[in-house]
Amino acid sequence: MTWQLTPLQCFFIAIVAFGVIGFQRGWRREAISLAFTLTGILFLIFGNVRLAQFVYVNLPRAITTLTTGHQNLQPAPTMTADDPKVAISTSVAFLIFIALGYLVSTKVMPKPATTLDRLWGLIPGIISGYAILTFFTNALNKPSLFQLNVNPPNQNLIGSYLLVVFIIVVVIVILALISASAKRSGSGVPKKP
Repeated sequence: MTWQLTPLQCFFIAIVAFGVIGFQRGWRREAISLAFTLTGILFLIFGNVRLAQFVYVNLPRAITTLTTGHQNLQPAPTMTADDPKVAISTSVAFLIFIALGYLVSTKVMPKPATTLDRLWGLIPGIISGYAILTFFTNALNKPSLFQLNVNPPNQNLIGSYLLVVFIIVVVIVILALISASAKRSGSGVPKKP
């Protein structure tokens, strides 16, 4: 018996997983993680070829010049976007951005104190999951990269379910506001002896 997940099922499993992580970590920590994730995406969208050029060409040339004392007079080779080194450096840099966001947010922000803090954490968790899935799906669906035996959802699928993610966020906001108003109104009621 073979059980194969469709791209849509993988997408929803990942969104639910990121939502659960956001619920566990709270909104303060997830907001910082989301900021690092979005910064990493912007940095890598506009500079992924330049990052690979720096890591694979310029940095080794600089180290060689510093260690030998002789400057290489040959022109530096340029990298193109379809080079697998670009995909590798982009993926590693993106994972470093995500890990840095989680580490910094854990050190800077306290654990969530209330259920409301945890409930608000669902929103940045789901948004960061959506952003991470979109970025990796875009990277994995390029035909010129090395072959992976992964069936990621395509960009049209992810883009069409942005409305579903938005509706989930609205439902979370409504639940959080109801929870906050219930706590406020419940705290003024005197306890029975």
